[in-house]
Amino acid sequence: MKKEVVILVISWLLIIILYIGKVPRDVKGKAHISFLFAQALSWVYIFYSVYFKRVEFPFREFPYATKLSFSLHYMIYPAFAMFFELTYPKSKSVARIIFHYVLFMGMIELYAFFIGHYTELAKPLKWEYLNIIIYAVLLLITHRFVSWFQAEKRYS
Repeated sequence: MKKEVVILVISWLLIIILYIGKVPRDVKGKAHISFLFAQALSWVYIFYSVYFKRVEFPFREFPYATKLSFSLHYMIYPAFAMFFELTYPKSKSVARIIFHYVLFMGMIELYAFFIGHYTELAKPLKWEYLNIIIYAVLLLITHRFVSWFQAEKRYS
């Protein structure tokens, strides 16, 4: 079995186990909203990244259907955003919020670095470090959307 398949299977299993084991029943709705919204943002972002040749995916689950990686941008990165949202600090401390962003940006970038440099799952072509800023903006947009959505739900 190729190492790419092993990495994807381990990533999928880890996400599913963490979701089942660590997401309380009362916040599953928030988890679903953040996951689905991050999935939509991730799809748009990676579509344009492939279109403008910033990244390519030599190993794809559906090589004849699309030039995008299904697992990375429909499951793994949205799961990072979901867990980011579920663990977002409730305190208004700016230092704590910045630390939360830095922690998750570090995890996302570390994962992207390893799959980009040691596997055929992704091959960054140019402006690789621009992804750090883009992922931070995508997490911010996801957080704002989920906060807005939860506020609307509370008042209806």
